[in-house]
Amino acid sequence: MLEKKDHLIVLFKEIQGGNTHAFDELFLRYHDKLLAFALQYVKQLESAEEITSELFVKIWLKRAMLTNILNPEIYLFISIKNACLNWLRSNHKKSRLVTVSSDEQSLDIVSAYQTTIAEEKELSRILDLIVAKLPEQRRLIFKLIKEQGLKRHEVAEILGISIRTVENQLHKAIITLAEAISGYLGYDPRKKTSKTQKTFLITSLFFLW
Repeated sequence: MLEKKDHLIVLFKEIQGGNTHAFDELFLRYHDKLLAFALQYVKQLESAEEITSELFVKIWLKRAMLTNILNPEIYLFISIKNACLNWLRSNHKKSRLVTVSSDEQSLDIVSAYQTTIAEEKELSRILDLIVAKLPEQRRLIFKLIKEQGLKRHEVAEILGISIRTVENQLHKAIITLAEAISGYLGYDPRKKTSKTQKTFLITSLFFLW
């Protein structure tokens, strides 16, 4: 079985040759992922849908160039990012960083629900709220890794930053989530705990959704 990257390269080659079925498969595989990524930039569903649709149209119209692309997945995410930035510039808008105190506001969100949390889906909903309050770059990195399943070096290439920055921002995002749900998971980040306990808590965050 072909790995994801190799399969995408094959898809791109088939699309380059005018294979509409390959194009349809690419669309089904990546439309929703790219739409969700675009929404992180433009904040408007209608605009994000338009940008995503236009990208696929351009891919088909410029399909002759697809064989020159070495990593199709990174190409798709970088293309949608650039399209969003162009859209923001053309509409005289700026991407706004969410400047909130992760420690205070995230804990406030959790405390408001502490007495009613009874199911895993409730915790998932709270985590989503906390993630939405993360600074923009940190939120993008977390979502690309957690929701899109991309690797750290791929995210670094997509966002044009260093792998170390990706790792630092991901670590900060996870720590914020861990501190925010500490009461629910029975862990107090203000107290000293073993490395094993901390690792378990942080790792568990990746499997709660």
